[in-house]
Amino acid sequence: MHWFAINCKAESVAAPLSAPAEPTPALRRKAERAAVVSSCCGFLGEVTLTDSAVVILFAGMLGAGDTLSMLTTSVLPLLNGCCLIPMAALVAAAGEKRVILTACILASASYFAAASAPWFGAWSVTVLITAILCFALSLTGFIAGWFPLLDTFLTRERRTGFFCNMRFCHQLTATLFLFAVGAAIGGQPSAGTLQGVLFLAAIIFTGRAAAIARIPDFRIPERGTAGFRTGLARAIGNKALTGFSTYLFVLNLAAFGTVPLMILCLKNQLGAPDNVIVFISGAALSGMLAGYLCAGKLLRLAGPRRFYPLFHALFFAVNFMLFFIGHGGAAACPVIAGLLFLYSLGIAAVSIAASAEMMALASPGNKVMAMALSGAFSCGGSGLSRFVTSLLLGGEMLAPEWMLGTMTVSRYQSLLLLYCCGLLFAAVFLALVPAVFPKGEYVYPGAV
Repeated sequence: MHWFAINCKAESVAAPLSAPAEPTPALRRKAERAAVVSSCCGFLGEVTLTDSAVVILFAGMLGAGDTLSMLTTSVLPLLNGCCLIPMAALVAAAGEKRVILTACILASASYFAAASAPWFGAWSVTVLITAILCFALSLTGFIAGWFPLLDTFLTRERRTGFFCNMRFCHQLTATLFLFAVGAAIGGQPSAGTLQGVLFLAAIIFTGRAAAIARIPDFRIPERGTAGFRTGLARAIGNKALTGFSTYLFVLNLAAFGTVPLMILCLKNQLGAPDNVIVFISGAALSGMLAGYLCAGKLLRLAGPRRFYPLFHALFFAVNFMLFFIGHGGAAACPVIAGLLFLYSLGIAAVSIAASAEMMALASPGNKVMAMALSGAFSCGGSGLSRFVTSLLLGGEMLAPEWMLGTMTVSRYQSLLLLYCCGLLFAAVFLALVPAVFPKGEYVYPGAV
């Protein structure tokens, strides 16, 4: 969603890329392997800096409250949602690979700046947030070019299998890294310890550009040259794509804040040790690992019509159960870990199906803009979910505690209840998903 070597010479980004090659089966497999390696390096870094307990704990140690701590997990998807479409115009003009490599170098520099934040004293929180913002903005260029780059060598028959394999590998890498971090830092890590973790993740993150540079440049005759306005109008006019993207927006808006919210709840309400929180964060990543591994099989077993409604119901059920265990103390940690595992499994499985479906729905000749539009909807919902959550935590709109019968409800539980209401509302938009309610002829990703 989850995603670079500084030693790649900057001049190579500006220099003309190699002559396009014919996409032979051997070159396609080479490109797939390089894409998987780049994804492992990049995703590990992204998760550690923008979507894990490490950055939340690190921000808290530097003096950030709940609002800013939650904000660190929202800026990447939020900026992606806001900037993907204009970045897609840049990709169409300059080429996927050129934009991606430039974005990787800028993101790497921002990553090292974020890890250096404690050295700036009273400005440490400002430096951290600014660096994460620059990191997220840089990665918008990467994401705008990523799916169009994959589309140059992925055949329709390979899409679902490739996404399962790639995301399983990068999730396994990130999960093992976070479990190792949880075992190494202990229950009361210092800011310097977490800073060391971020520096290590930043070094690994730089491997993304090196791997992407090894992906061959393919000759794709079907690529169109529509301008920004024409391409955007054509993408918006694709009713099946815009309907599906609208569902992804409202689903992510209601569902994407749960995991980081529970990390804050574990720290501030349940008083769990820091290493236990990192382990639970790793358990959530393990759930995504399982989801990527079995997404293709689940999609075939459930069928396109039942797949999205089943996982939509799962998201509602997990949020509802988490609402009732908000005051369980440390004994609730294993239950929370299990529920977040299941929740993340669903998030991963849906993302696999959504990626394949997005590529299938994108119109030939306008795929860069079409996929950017869909990605903007999806990422915008994800980022807005966490951004609104951070505002609610920092403002006075939610009572610190209130009574529901004999049950004392905290502000964290109030947000879980809001997520449940949001998921009920989002269920209405299932009517816009072509896989659930087919409109016209469409080859479903689950059938390939």
